[in-house]
Amino acid sequence: MSIKKLTGIIINVEDVSKTAKEVSIALSEPIHFIAGSFVNVFMYINGEKVRRAYSISSSPDAQSSIALTLRLSPSGVMTPLFWNKNMIGETVEIMGPLGLNTVDKMYHKKIYLCAFGVGAGVVKSIADYFSHQKNIEHLTILTGSKSEDEILYKEYFDTLSQKSKNISVMHVVSKGSETTAVLKGYIQDHLQTFDFNNADVYVCGQEKACNDLVEKVTSMHPVDCQFFIEGFH
Repeated sequence: MSIKKLTGIIINVEDVSKTAKEVSIALSEPIHFIAGSFVNVFMYINGEKVRRAYSISSSPDAQSSIALTLRLSPSGVMTPLFWNKNMIGETVEIMGPLGLNTVDKMYHKKIYLCAFGVGAGVVKSIADYFSHQKNIEHLTILTGSKSEDEILYKEYFDTLSQKSKNISVMHVVSKGSETTAVLKGYIQDHLQTFDFNNADVYVCGQEKACNDLVEKVTSMHPVDCQFFIEGFH
């Protein structure tokens, strides 16, 4: 990937949950990113140039614009802006694409994509890529969220699985009620039926959640299992 510095204009901001938004940015030139990439976003806030890294959640088939999935961080500097004002039309600086955990590094025919919270954004981009690869024998998407209304891109993932017998999806929530329609607990509580031998396992989300899941999979002693971990604080 060739890293570029370019400008972008925010063209859409859409709620994907109460605490997450998808931000679409039209770029001054195509960025040529690979699924799994992230970009650095620069904005001037109170006279200071602020930089934040965000994974790309849009399809790699479209390169003239990108989408980023943002989690509200009340104590943050940049993300609260998207909840407090209309950001459409704002100009930002972009540097990228960046990242090591991209789909070109994954070589197995069995893929597991594990997303905690807002990590579902980049998993959406990676799932889009693998759903078009004919050599993939099975793609499994696992999402972990606090509650059902916090499952990001649930309809998108469910639709993928309905369209292909080679794609399966499992949603897990940690704060489910008695009427919760999905599994309760954490992703790592529901891995007994999965075969991680000869597989690529991508994990994205809060660092502790990622580490706990990888530890659980490792304890199953899979053969030739390759991990790709994008943990954040």
